[in-house]
Amino acid sequence: MEEDLSSTRHKEKGKEANIEDNEILKKKISTHPLYGLLVENHLDCLKVSGIISELEENDGCRDMKQLDYNCNANLGVFGQSDLDHFMEAYCLALGKLKAAMEEPQQKCMAFISNMQLQLEEITNNSHLPDQPAPASLSGES
Repeated sequence: MEEDLSSTRHKEKGKEANIEDNEILKKKISTHPLYGLLVENHLDCLKVSGIISELEENDGCRDMKQLDYNCNANLGVFGQSDLDHFMEAYCLALGKLKAAMEEPQQKCMAFISNMQLQLEEITNNSHLPDQPAPASLSGES
């Protein structure tokens, strides 16, 4: 019975230490010089995907952007830790993700714009009186 009690106490202490470690890690991440940029890149990806609107982004991210600009000067002071490498890699990955998400949208918008121009040309040409039909439509070569 005493072993069970000791084992339970040991497990509880381990859980408490784990919770403390997680809180310390969260604090390190949230105070890291790249944290503001990371949040900004993440929000940019969410905006591209249409998950959040511009209005929602502006309300929640002003302080993060200011934190980023204030902390960027301190980045050179720190040595390159594993956390620094992770934050840099994550920011780059989010930037690449955003670009990959935007590319199909840009192609789609270009296609739609091109189709709109063609439709406008067709519509404008059909309203002009006494205009000869194009050679390809008249059947003459």
